Amino acid sequence: MKHRYFAWFPILFAGLLYLASVAVKADDGAAPFSLIHEHIKNQAYNEAEQLSLLVIEKARQGETYSPGQFLQLGIWLQKAGQYRISQKVLALALEKYTRRGALEEMARTLMHLGISARNLANYEAATDYFNRALTIATMYENSAFEAQLHMQLGIAQKEQGHVETALQTLKKALTLFRDEQSLSDIGVSLATIGDIYVSIEQLSEAKDYYDDAYTMASTAGNRRLAAIVTMKQGALLLRQGHTADAIKSLKDAIHYFEHDNDKFMSTQAGVWLGEAYVKMGNTQQGLGLLQQGLRFAQSSKHYPLINLARLALANAMLAIKNFDQALQFAQEGAETAQQIHNVRSQLDFLTLQVNAYAAKGNFKQALDLQSLVQTIKEQILQTENQAIISRLQAGIEVERQAQSIQMLKQTKAIELAQAEQENLRNTLGWSLLLASLLSAFLVWSRLKQREQNIALQREVKQRTVQLENKNNELQHAYKALEQVSLRDSLTGLYNRHYLESQLPGEVKRSQFALNKQKGHPTPNQDLLCFLIDIDHFKRINDAYGHLAGDKVLVKFAQILREVFRQSDLIIRWGGEEFVVICKQSSRNELPEIAERCRIAISQHSFDVDSDEPIKVTCSIGFSVLPPDHHISFDDNWKQTFSVVDYCLYASKLSGRNGWVGVLSASTKPAQISSDMPLDRKFKFTHSHIATSFNNVASIVWPSEE
Repeated sequence: MKHRYFAWFPILFAGLLYLASVAVKADDGAAPFSLIHEHIKNQAYNEAEQLSLLVIEKARQGETYSPGQFLQLGIWLQKAGQYRISQKVLALALEKYTRRGALEEMARTLMHLGISARNLANYEAATDYFNRALTIATMYENSAFEAQLHMQLGIAQKEQGHVETALQTLKKALTLFRDEQSLSDIGVSLATIGDIYVSIEQLSEAKDYYDDAYTMASTAGNRRLAAIVTMKQGALLLRQGHTADAIKSLKDAIHYFEHDNDKFMSTQAGVWLGEAYVKMGNTQQGLGLLQQGLRFAQSSKHYPLINLARLALANAMLAIKNFDQALQFAQEGAETAQQIHNVRSQLDFLTLQVNAYAAKGNFKQALDLQSLVQTIKEQILQTENQAIISRLQAGIEVERQAQSIQMLKQTKAIELAQAEQENLRNTLGWSLLLASLLSAFLVWSRLKQREQNIALQREVKQRTVQLENKNNELQHAYKALEQVSLRDSLTGLYNRHYLESQLPGEVKRSQFALNKQKGHPTPNQDLLCFLIDIDHFKRINDAYGHLAGDKVLVKFAQILREVFRQSDLIIRWGGEEFVVICKQSSRNELPEIAERCRIAISQHSFDVDSDEPIKVTCSIGFSVLPPDHHISFDDNWKQTFSVVDYCLYASKLSGRNGWVGVLSASTKPAQISSDMPLDRKFKFTHSHIATSFNNVASIVWPSEE
């Protein structure tokens, strides 16, 4: 016994030294959490788990870590597929939030506890966590969070094989997500419904849902969700026998997951890719991927992935005629599926066992298992059909009872008439019999007609609801597509189509204000136009690559948002050129705004993922719109923009990192006409020009050719 106690001393001592080293690195409480995060990013999961356990122990010993730190740590571990340790961390976060009475944070923690429990196949606990969180979300009327919880609960029901319940829950989530216009979450819900249709072999419906999910992910710009849906589409193609197409889709998904350092998702896609390789005859590479996937799933205790890998390995072994190995994987999978009460997964593994026994020639065992398979199939069909039948029966039960009461009254009336006229029975017997038969026929006819009307009304109602849902979906899709068509996808700024749709109205407003003042400009009624171009942008692309150029464009757009007002129209005109339209402004502010913009750009350091950030400058041309307020602007937008472009070009030729612009101009005849290149080109008799260079004489104007 003493030797056993002494054996623990080195381990405890090493743990204390490890915590001491963490304490030396930083005095603040965030240091161990940052270190754990680094371990997770480097896929050093054992180190991350050990340090997490030590932090939990320190917290229980009185270390004042916040519950938010434990919640974030639990989410990091969860995303890395480390569900067991994430449960312990999240449980401590829930305990701390409960002491504080922070209900909304408790609900969020409960949701993540449910996700970990679901991935560990502890569906009963997962359902309890989700329902507790739903109670809090409902109390706070947080519909967005309710939708998230319904979606997570639906995924858990789907993994248990509860098809109809999962569809109902996911339908609630989908409805709430549509109300919130959350495209990414709608995409996740649609993809999960697609998974359900795959599980019940309705593959064409599954494809439709996957396609819709991919569209939502692409519209929302959610590349990770798009990769997940691409993976699911690849698995569906594999199931349909399109192996080559499946391999392409799965490789595309894995490429993204590996670039994103997502070990769990790349492993899941690798399992399907391994199965595809085996089908294509590349057995060695395929089995390697499958065995690698099973090892990872077992280490993280992710039971759905364990079952997926075992099912793929069993199929692969069956394909290469290794029937004993196929039986072993199928039997292990069936046992796990039975433990977690996943009837559909159990059915898949039992079917594989039937095929393996039949291939070995053990037909008695195969027949016995086939009988069990048939029994389970009948149970599934009975469970699903009974729910549908119950709903249909409930709809016609009231009508059936009303018809029964009516028929009873008619029968009583006939009996009373027969009793009162018993002396005429013999004379009117045939007549009464005929009347009874006719009455019964009429009642039966009315009953059948009523049933047909009810069925027709139900079908019309269902079709109406379906059409309304489709119309709502089309309206949301139209709004989303309209918004996408008017925005630049890289910078998030509006594009030139938006400017063309908005500018006429602004021009009319500005000219109306000028006309109201008898053509004389008044303060804050001018419309100003700036054309801004990044200097030497091509050099940035050539030196650092197009991704670096994209980062410069995104940051440049962010600086423009800070320089200009929220009400100003900031447009990405094309390439490295940006247009800004300032509404309800004064032309006297043009030089001040241009200089503020030039300084903001030149003083900022741009990160291009190199050793050192770079400096960027810009050239600016500007003008009041229109330069000559006596001329109608409706027909002169192109000419006016040419003035601004001409000024920008002059700024470039004059040395860049500066601005040239027109404060006003006139086309009225004058005794002495200006000889400025700008006035000659645009037929102005004179103009008022401003520049950041030494003086107007120092401006190098473009050639007039």
